[in-house]
Amino acid sequence: MPTTVNFRRLFDFSQLPIIITAAFLAALTVGIILMFLYNLLKDVQKKEKPVVEAPKPVFVKPDLARLKAEYMEKINKIEIKYNEDTTKIRPAYEGMSKVVREFVYKATGTEVDKFTLAEISRTEYKGLAKLIGEYYQPEFDQISEGDVKASLEKTRRLVAEWN
Repeated sequence: MPTTVNFRRLFDFSQLPIIITAAFLAALTVGIILMFLYNLLKDVQKKEKPVVEAPKPVFVKPDLARLKAEYMEKINKIEIKYNEDTTKIRPAYEGMSKVVREFVYKATGTEVDKFTLAEISRTEYKGLAKLIGEYYQPEFDQISEGDVKASLEKTRRLVAEWN
């Protein structure tokens, strides 16, 4: 019994799937190469840009008499609020600490409103450091105890005597 085998011609099937696959792979290769070049050039451009520092704000000395009057009024408000309810010792000390720190910041330009007591102690403002140190115990203890009236007077004295 004779057996015959018929071979198909080489390109007897559709060439469209091969063309589409080849085009897709070529586009993918070009895309990857372009992404690599883009990232490479982007990094080079970043390194070449000069760093521009923002200008530091210039401190302008305020009218000290007006500033003192403004902060004396704030201290008076703390006293009025305390006199309404004398059990609120902690808010009175927190208020005094905030007010005196803001005053020194606005009077000198030194950001003591953001300093800890240790940082304030290392500055030239020893009177402020001593006063803030007196505030710490009533301000941060579990049970606030302190002589608010005496502390208010010391705060007023610091503001009034500031040069």
